[in-house]
Amino acid sequence: MNNHQLEQLALHLSMWGALSLALLGIAFGLFVPSEAIMLDGFFSFISFVIAGISLWVAWLVKQPDNEYFQFGYASFEPLINLIKGLLIVILSIFALCSAIDALLHGGRVLDAGIAVQYSAIAAACCLAITITQFGIAKKTGLPMVRVDAKNWFIDGILSLSIGFAFIIVGLIEGSQWSRFIPYADPTIVTAIVILTSPIPIRIILDNIRQLLLGSPQSAMRQQIEQLFQSAIEGVPCTKKMLRMTQIGRYLYLHIYWLLPENFELTSVRQLDLIREKIEVVLKQELYKNHSDLNIDIIFTQNEQWFQEMNPQK
Repeated sequence: MNNHQLEQLALHLSMWGALSLALLGIAFGLFVPSEAIMLDGFFSFISFVIAGISLWVAWLVKQPDNEYFQFGYASFEPLINLIKGLLIVILSIFALCSAIDALLHGGRVLDAGIAVQYSAIAAACCLAITITQFGIAKKTGLPMVRVDAKNWFIDGILSLSIGFAFIIVGLIEGSQWSRFIPYADPTIVTAIVILTSPIPIRIILDNIRQLLLGSPQSAMRQQIEQLFQSAIEGVPCTKKMLRMTQIGRYLYLHIYWLLPENFELTSVRQLDLIREKIEVVLKQELYKNHSDLNIDIIFTQNEQWFQEMNPQK
């Protein structure tokens, strides 16, 4: 199977796995009843919706540019991730408000034994999908699958946390602490919302930066700059400007290159060789899927024009 087929397999697995867990969580949440389990189920339902849209986006970003989208469809990927982050934040706010209201009005009665059964089933499913997704991500190097694998890992941790919390509830049932049991579910919901809040916030900030054409994360910037310096060693250059941005799975590098005045161009092939050297180093080290790395290099000997194109430096 090629990378595209493996990506489709991973997204289909994520979509139908999320739908199954969403139905399971909502059903258990209504039966117990437990808003902690309901929250877990709604998180899975959001994952199902986004996975379905991601399947379409994964196909769309591979389509050629056209009259209306002359730079392609790469920006649709961070847009979908941004919507996912916003939906999770909105859902979390509603769940937190409901939990606080329950804490202020006597809590909720629940069946801890059934809640533990749900947690065991959900955690096992999440673990199985996590292992599969990480395997596909390692083989293909696709960012969308890697992020999806991390999301499933987080879902599994949440399910386990809910299970452990309700095990404690079961242990104190009938003891002197049993009067606190009605407060367990809203307390768990509050803890989950607070502990997981950095995740959607990070998703929102990262994807806003991508949509605004911001530069990649600091670690990737440093890696690219180091590779670029090693690639141009010994190549004639008076000044250079490297700009970069990451949009979804695509990394864009834009390079202005000021050649020395005494550089004598005997053929365009000379410039092609410089470009090829840079591309080979960056593509070998950065991306397994070379089509996801786009490099534009503009050569010039006109220093005034170079300065006009790069005024901030």
